[in-house]
Amino acid sequence: MKKYILAVFAGLLLASCDTDNIAALYETNAQNISFENEEPATVVTKASEITLPVTLMRSNTKGTYTAHYTLETADEGIFTDKSEGVAVFADGEWKTTITVDAANMQGGTLYSFTLTLSDEDIETTDTILGKSNNILTTVSVMCDYDWEELGTGYYNSELFEEGWDQPVYRAVGTNIYKLPDCLYKGYDIQFELSEDGNSLVNFEPQQMGYKHGTYGMVYFYAEEMEREGNTIKFPMYGLVMYNGQLATLWSGFTESITLPE
Repeated sequence: MKKYILAVFAGLLLASCDTDNIAALYETNAQNISFENEEPATVVTKASEITLPVTLMRSNTKGTYTAHYTLETADEGIFTDKSEGVAVFADGEWKTTITVDAANMQGGTLYSFTLTLSDEDIETTDTILGKSNNILTTVSVMCDYDWEELGTGYYNSELFEEGWDQPVYRAVGTNIYKLPDCLYKGYDIQFELSEDGNSLVNFEPQQMGYKHGTYGMVYFYAEEMEREGNTIKFPMYGLVMYNGQLATLWSGFTESITLPE
């Protein structure tokens, strides 16, 4: 019996060491075109005009290849596709970049567009290697407000079971608040209150910085608020990208900010 086990083990070792023919196990000539980013990307700028680069990738680098895509947006007069729906890969190149210009932006307004690969590029994707391809991507851009610092408040996170001193900013001439680097460095939390400050006008889904092990970046989203003195409580949702759209991962927890006096 021991000899049999050893013989099987030796056979497995020989099989694992035979790497010369690994490439022959599965080969494909498919390009497997994919946008680099699946999750929506947001760019904030002080300028009213900006050029936005978008990267596409492929798995087969042999020869040149021309991919096609369409741009869709509800924001008329803002975006111009400088690449005119065409992305060209040079021989030996596995990634290429197209550009979209944004102009005529008004301060504090979020503008978005979605790029989608052509049916031809999607249909020629390899069914094995191309399962995780991103056939579309959404990019948002905003010409930022002028912000004034109100002071330091206190943020309390029920999700992470901790609290901390938190700088608070407000956009000049508005009731829009920003909590810079709130839960993670580089990720701000932003929301808009009514004129009297007692109700929530807007809390858009926004990246909060934490990346889930399975679903990637988590987004915070709130539909309502409660106010007690200077403390604002948000019944929060934790959203993730699932099948190309935001879906609820967590709910039933409250995040709060106590504004400076």
